[in-house]
Amino acid sequence: MRRDFHSYTIITHRWDNEEVSAAIRKGFIACHHAMWKELPKWPKSPLGLSSTSGTTASMVLIRDSRLYVAHVGDSAVVLGVRDHPSQRTLRAEEITQDHKPDAPSERQRIEGMGGSVMMKSGVSRVVWKRPRRTHSGPVRRGVAMDHIPFLSVARALGDLWSYDFYRGEFLVSPEPDVKVMTLDPRQHRYIILGSDGLWDVVPPQDAVTLCQAHDEALAPFAVATAHRLVSHALLRWRRQGLHADNTSAIVIVLLQPSEAQRPLHRDEELLTLANLPERTLSPPLTPLPPKVSGHEGI
Repeated sequence: MRRDFHSYTIITHRWDNEEVSAAIRKGFIACHHAMWKELPKWPKSPLGLSSTSGTTASMVLIRDSRLYVAHVGDSAVVLGVRDHPSQRTLRAEEITQDHKPDAPSERQRIEGMGGSVMMKSGVSRVVWKRPRRTHSGPVRRGVAMDHIPFLSVARALGDLWSYDFYRGEFLVSPEPDVKVMTLDPRQHRYIILGSDGLWDVVPPQDAVTLCQAHDEALAPFAVATAHRLVSHALLRWRRQGLHADNTSAIVIVLLQPSEAQRPLHRDEELLTLANLPERTLSPPLTPLPPKVSGHEGI
């Protein structure tokens, strides 16, 4: 069973964008290699093969007025944006682009490493080349291999089966795309992190509209915005008569500087830079006070 991971972090150290982005990339790769070290402890498949369960991942890091977004796979990040102060309706802005095997850049990377991409049931998949069941002993050049259209994302953490021992690289790359943008609470209202189980049935604009309607309509101590979003996605899966994919979400709400704090829903948490330990602060700062509602259905 594959999993999907999301996280958010708020920090106030003053680093340049390239340094922070490089640190995020190194963190993803370090996590991937830490999973590799745990491989001997993972259960074997019915065929005696090592576990093939990896995870997509998305994360955001908020530092002063900057937003760093990183992801691998199809766990996406979407912003709810107000283009003008007089505009009531929010617009969805997709920050990430799914790492699909048939994307030209991903296909080129995979095929350039000697891998391949094949269609299965109308979905492009990274091919798993593994020794045939009749083979025993070391895998050497010339060993007969099965070619199995396997994974529908081109980047992920923990898909260790994709390691090419001859090249020393992973066909399913753990290196994330990292984007940096400036946050403005007067313009940016929501940051939504969701797994493919959410985005497969809830378009980004629907998700932003639902979050806005939920916050405006419900009384204090109602269910958290992220719980409402996930419940809505699960309902859509059931209405289609389909088994729901892993569905999880985190919703971050950015409050405007002059905006009064409303009572929180259940399972929500209010975070401001002022709440962080003094040793992490670098004055003078104008804090962005995001209200965070989270649900991780991992």
